[in-house]
Amino acid sequence: MNFRLDRVFLKNSSVVAGDLEGCGPLKEYFDSIDECKDACFENSEIDMLSKSIDILLEKMNWKIEDISLAIGGELSNQLTTTSYTFRRLPVSLIGVYAACSTITLSMGVASLLISGKNIDNALVFTSSHNQSAERQFRNPVEYGGPKEDTQTFTSTIAASCLLTAEPSKIQVKSFTLGKVIDVGFTNAYDYGRAMMPAALETLLEHFHQMKTTPKDYDLVLTGDLSRFGAKLLQTELEKEFREVYNYEDCGLLLYDTDRQNVLAGGSGPGTSAAVLLAYVKKRMEEGGFHRVLLCATGALLNPTMVNQKNSIPCIAHAIELEVTK
Repeated sequence: MNFRLDRVFLKNSSVVAGDLEGCGPLKEYFDSIDECKDACFENSEIDMLSKSIDILLEKMNWKIEDISLAIGGELSNQLTTTSYTFRRLPVSLIGVYAACSTITLSMGVASLLISGKNIDNALVFTSSHNQSAERQFRNPVEYGGPKEDTQTFTSTIAASCLLTAEPSKIQVKSFTLGKVIDVGFTNAYDYGRAMMPAALETLLEHFHQMKTTPKDYDLVLTGDLSRFGAKLLQTELEKEFREVYNYEDCGLLLYDTDRQNVLAGGSGPGTSAAVLLAYVKKRMEEGGFHRVLLCATGALLNPTMVNQKNSIPCIAHAIELEVTK
């Protein structure tokens, strides 16, 4: 399902990166490199998300009371990072769970409300923390369990942005809402290939509805399919559109996969958000990119279902950004 949007703009953003992410190729684009280390990983993620929101408000010289609505979420059980962050912030909140595709779904929902003139602006946010995600979805890092080559590395990042009806340099042009796709894939150590069909479904739907092809964009991004899923998607796109030279995956852009030990690439909600709201936004403002499509992907599973030998349902949502004329 595709929505064309009217007068929705990306006003500003803020990205707080962890130590490892701050050593990667995109380090110069982050607002802060601060893992906000606390006694527990969950509190560290709450502190990072709080700092990202504080930096965003400071950039705009706004107070939280100026925000019409906050929309976002992350990976923690029952969205506890979101709830514990916003218990100190007097703003209406919609919590969103879409796994690693949280940023595009949150931006899409916010854009629909702004485009429909229901609200004037929205604070959109997400975060992830490597070790809290490992503890929740796999085994705690302290267990020292072996890692598979196909596994991805959850990023430690918090990101937030302001969408508004007030014109700015970057416009949110369209939003493609994905479907749950389950092709029977059962390997929970290979989210990238599990999510690839969902990404392909959403991208093809977007191109069909918008009457475009990959060549109409300066950059087509997915997040985060790993080096295995990204290679498969590239092959499928080229079957449909011949050569595709402008495709990248956020999890492979965030890290130097040859130098940093991140297995098959980055993952987690913070990965796509960081690439979009730090790197892509800056390049668009500088004129490097004019039109960008991000299709963020999410594996909708939990350890209980994996232990019951269930397959992995996945979803992908896409946001299209364009520099205003």
